[in-house]
Amino acid sequence: MNPYLRDLADWRTRAVFLRNAQVYLRNWRTAFLPPALEPVVSLLAFGIGLGAYVGAMKWHGQSVDYISYMAPGLVAQTVFATPFFETLYSSYVRMFYQKTWDGLLATQVELRHIVWAEITWASARGVLNATVVCAVLATANALGIVHVHAAWLVALPLIGFFVGWCFAAFGLCFTAIVPSIDHMNFPVFLVGVPLGLISNTYFPIDAHQGWLAAAMHANPIYHLAELYRSMLLGNAPDAHVWWLLGTSVGWLLVFATAAQALVQRRVLAQ
Repeated sequence: MNPYLRDLADWRTRAVFLRNAQVYLRNWRTAFLPPALEPVVSLLAFGIGLGAYVGAMKWHGQSVDYISYMAPGLVAQTVFATPFFETLYSSYVRMFYQKTWDGLLATQVELRHIVWAEITWASARGVLNATVVCAVLATANALGIVHVHAAWLVALPLIGFFVGWCFAAFGLCFTAIVPSIDHMNFPVFLVGVPLGLISNTYFPIDAHQGWLAAAMHANPIYHLAELYRSMLLGNAPDAHVWWLLGTSVGWLLVFATAAQALVQRRVLAQ
């Protein structure tokens, strides 16, 4: 069996995951509501506010209003941002300030189990927040504010769970190398925020020219946003599902391997 699959299925990984879930449920009001409502605010600010000035847009030859174009991208942004920031900040707090990892390592749990539990838990957080966004979109669709194929909304968080592993492992790499929590500003504002904006989430980018095309096609957030858009606006998944599968699995292997090595060096050096 693949060592990553073996570690993922190990009871110790599940135990650490359930530990994080129990702590989360104790503080769910402050841990869940503010982050989950942030995309809702974005929907109102960008979709309704900015959408009044943008008007209709062209997508695959059909005319759509801006808020309907942005809605799938907003779910994709949530699926990316939630796991990324969860492993950036929450994992760092558990590792450095609370010394939770040190306590876990004093048991039968090994560092590789902690890494995969953190990745899986962060991805699960992304599902929770994406579900809230999809519920808001379903309500807005029923009220005629957005115009999407609402039946596909149920599938979006499920797709996001598996893609979220890639984003969580990406964030965990930075957690292992930043000297202090103040240095989180570098991956947040130089990596996370730009990636979320230039991935066809809030506005279209011409990805058919030179180096930009190569960069966009290697970006799983772009394929996630376009896949969601094909489902909600076109009522059927398109070829981006295969691009998403390839890029997310490929980057997951890269980032998970890097995270394992970097976290081990960081924790054992303390």
